[in-house]
Amino acid sequence: MLGARGALGDLTAAGALATLAFDLWRGRRETGEAGIDGLVARHGVEAVPAQLGAARPEDRSLAVRLRDRAGEDVTDALADPDPQVAFRAQELLTDPQRLRGYLAEAPTEEAKLWAAYALHRLTEDIDETRRLYEELVRPRVEVTGLDEELRGAIVHEYGRWCEERSDPRWRMEALCTEPPPAGDTGERLRRASAALTAAGLAPKPPISCGEDNGVGDGTYDVIRYGESGDDAVFLSTLGRFAAGEDDHPQVRRALESAGFRRLDAAVRAIQVTDLGVYYFGSRGPLGIDTLVFYWQD
Repeated sequence: MLGARGALGDLTAAGALATLAFDLWRGRRETGEAGIDGLVARHGVEAVPAQLGAARPEDRSLAVRLRDRAGEDVTDALADPDPQVAFRAQELLTDPQRLRGYLAEAPTEEAKLWAAYALHRLTEDIDETRRLYEELVRPRVEVTGLDEELRGAIVHEYGRWCEERSDPRWRMEALCTEPPPAGDTGERLRRASAALTAAGLAPKPPISCGEDNGVGDGTYDVIRYGESGDDAVFLSTLGRFAAGEDDHPQVRRALESAGFRRLDAAVRAIQVTDLGVYYFGSRGPLGIDTLVFYWQD
């Protein structure tokens, strides 16, 4: 209905269409954008923003899109306080030289990071990107309780492809830091199975989280053990991290003897802030338990 109102030139639909065009679901966003395009075609590019204010991020995002469409420079929108507006603005930028010039005048650290991120998107010059990151003194989102081993695994699994509302510091950290050494998943599973066997826990053959759940995929494997097979340990594909449905001391000792790090409930409960990751329809921050042992159907 909103799309039809836009196509028919109903300016009173501008606010609702701006909200739809700001939606994170692509189909809804495209419907909103098509409706806005209909309004512009009927009334001109200046008439639509005149129906809106600047208080809502969706209205500012629409204004940026229409300014870009009119051939204006929208680099200043990288300083927008809403990360989704700034993200969408950087997607529109195409001039590396303008971005390099803006870095000296950007009013906030976030704006500088978005400029560096957009510049990397255009040039793929990792040396320049890392130099800019160093000049900004390697800014990052600090998360209480998140140690460097876990942080490195999470950053390099999710940082580069995180959701639009994520803090740009996560994106730049993923680009500019070295990933953890790649591990041999098969060897890791054989080592865990051998340790559980030596502890007399009768482990079953390892299976992926997708197979264990009957569908999907993710970042961990499962080894069930015991006579019934109801008990299980989860082994992350992102590193030496392990967890389970209980905290059986015998299981912990077996896994630690094989070089695994069993994450306790307190560590798994830590929320990784300002890093949006898609998870069953949600795109917000998640806890370590979900990020390190991620499954999606």
